[in-house]
This record gives sequence, C-alpha cells and structure tokens, in this order.
Amino acid sequence: MSKPFDVKVSRDRVYVLCPYDNPCMHVLTVEGDKLHSLITRGQGMDVLCPLFFCLDPLNNFVISDQDSHSIQVFSPEGKLLHKIGTEGHQQGMLYNPLGIVITANGRLVCVSYNKNYPLQIFY
Repeated sequence: MSKPFDVKVSRDRVYVLCPYDNPCMHVLTVEGDKLHSLITRGQGMDVLCPLFFCLDPLNNFVISDQDSHSIQVFSPEGKLLHKIGTEGHQQGMLYNPLGIVITANGRLVCVSYNKNYPLQIFY
C-alpha cells in the first residue's frame, strides 16, 4: 500500500484511499487482510485527484475529486453511478472539493474552495 491518505470503516470492511503514485482504493477485512483493490484512474473509475471519500448507506464510494471539481459516486465494485457538481463558484458548483460526509439522514455535505458557497449540502 503506497502513501495511504484517507480511511473509512464499515461494519465488515476497511477502505483505504491512496491518491498518489498509482491512485487506488484498497478494500480490507476488519482484521487487515486485503480483499481487493480498485484503481481510481482508468478501468471506469476516472477520478483525477481523489483526496477524500466517504461511504453512503449502501457502501458506495463517494469520492471528492479536486481536479474535475466534482464528487463521484461509485458502486462497491467500482462502477460510476453518478457525478455531482461542475467547476464554478455558484450554488451547486464546486471548486476543488475537499472533505465530504454523509449525514445520518443521507445528505451529502461537502466543503470546497468555492468562494461563495464553501459548504454545500446535496440530495
């Protein structure tokens, strides 16, 4: 595992995002045994600069992508489900999205360098 940056835990899995060098998401058991890895560039997961992620209630990966100024949602198998946001400084737009979290009621909260709307809530 090269340069891990962000980690999340579900009931039965550990997810580690390694955004540098060969960007990928590692999926481990809670004991630390590697199950598989998902490459975040190419192979259908074209995330340019993944820095932070969270898991939604269905264990989909919700990844903030600084370079595409968007948030991308992928299935546990790595299939792109949908993309949120475009580059800009208006409401609903993102500029270098960073931290993201899913609230208890399923809403997505994101902070970004959007000068007018640095904190946004989606869904």
